[in-house]
Amino acid sequence: MKTYLFSYSYQGAESVFEIRAESAEDAKRRVMRLQHATLDGELMAKIPTNRGLAPFLSAALRTISSMLSRR
Repeated sequence: MKTYLFSYSYQGAESVFEIRAESAEDAKRRVMRLQHATLDGELMAKIPTNRGLAPFLSAALRTISSMLSRR
């Protein structure tokens, strides 16, 4: 799989998002399906999983701290 970037404008602001796909054509087909997407929630953090235990624990602690401070 490769990562393809798409850009668009909305209310005067430019935004970019990425799609993982097998090819550029596959990526375009996936983007066409976005009109049927559902909102599953808000991303709170990305936790690195392939860089060892220290970065994982650091990200986990930041996530927990952020969640607790929102209460």
